[in-house]
Amino acid sequence: MKKLCLISGLLVSSSAMATAQTTKVDCDNAYTTIEINQCAENKFDAANQQLQQYLAQAIKQNSTDKQLIDAIKNAQKQWLQYQKEECNAVYTQWQQGTIRGVMALSCKLALTQQRTLTIWDNYLRPMDSSAAVLPKPVVDAY
Repeated sequence: MKKLCLISGLLVSSSAMATAQTTKVDCDNAYTTIEINQCAENKFDAANQQLQQYLAQAIKQNSTDKQLIDAIKNAQKQWLQYQKEECNAVYTQWQQGTIRGVMALSCKLALTQQRTLTIWDNYLRPMDSSAAVLPKPVVDAY
């Protein structure tokens, strides 16, 4: 009977957590740590999607140069490792406070936006007066 109560409790907790995660947060009025973290995660997710779009376009536009494609992919792999280590360090710096999550997410956001701009600048920005395939990405000022 105790096992049944424990399993039921876990299912209810999981259901409540899933509902909380799917609930739309008003990020202009976020107040709780959970809401602030969710808004930071949403912003990071959008920036990461943009990074993936720009990276895919850079690879597509340079598809005839296998050496360059390999170099871009290797650079991205190394950058992902750097981002992980750097933002883990930020998390560690703030590990004693509830702000640690949003600080780590802010680190990931800033680095992701900067990486997107770097990809655009190095591989997608036209050197002549022609229009770019993708617009210059915006980097939030902090």
